[in-house]
Amino acid sequence: MSSTGQTLRTTAHIATIAGHRLHYFTTGTGSPLVLIHGYGVSGHIWQRVLPYLAQEHQVFVVDLPGYGRSRLAGQQPWRLREMAPLLAMWLRGMNLSSVHLMGQSMGGAIAIHLAASAPEMVKRLVLVSAAGIPLQTTLPTLIARSTHSFFQRCNGRYPLALARDLLRSRLHLFWQGALEMIDSDFRAELAAITAPTLIIWGEHDVLLPISLGYRLHEALPHATFITVPNSGHRPMLSQPALLSGMVLEFLAEERI
Repeated sequence: MSSTGQTLRTTAHIATIAGHRLHYFTTGTGSPLVLIHGYGVSGHIWQRVLPYLAQEHQVFVVDLPGYGRSRLAGQQPWRLREMAPLLAMWLRGMNLSSVHLMGQSMGGAIAIHLAASAPEMVKRLVLVSAAGIPLQTTLPTLIARSTHSFFQRCNGRYPLALARDLLRSRLHLFWQGALEMIDSDFRAELAAITAPTLIIWGEHDVLLPISLGYRLHEALPHATFITVPNSGHRPMLSQPALLSGMVLEFLAEERI
């Protein structure tokens, strides 16, 4: 599989949902595929897989409130469990009643929540290095893992657009998000998921070790579990063609 080599055309949008300013962009044509980024980044984390995914899908890439170009309403604290209901409102506002959904890291936990709370909206679910299972760690340990992961060679470099988004970062929101991640537990939601699910994990992930991936698979026994060689926590940056091929093959099974 290869990208087209053509310039990728994207269209930026702004939506106001429950007082939040939600920035997202779209590209490609086909059945809708929604991408949810993880902690501390923005939708531009998906930049290198878009040329592949957009060949077969209309891709919706959202910045979560408080990240990238999106804004939280007023002075509200950032709450992980408020994200899935907000995204469900956003999708319904666009008349997207049924989508494929892919989330990475913290975005995976949000995707789990959305697939469990609005099962009619999610046709197929892809979880990449996803949170959702209790991390069973401390905040200092998670920060140390995150630092190690950031400098891992097998994680790929950040695209320039993502680096620019990080300059907009609001540190107090990052702190709130980290505390939410430490305390997160979506095992009840995992038990309710019926959508066909693909779990993808980098073999050298030091932020969310692959042992968490095995535990996630145990909680979702109907899911398919695939590892990505020579990759850490961000296979969409380190192995974009390989990851895209895995995802597109899985999503194509819906048409068989």
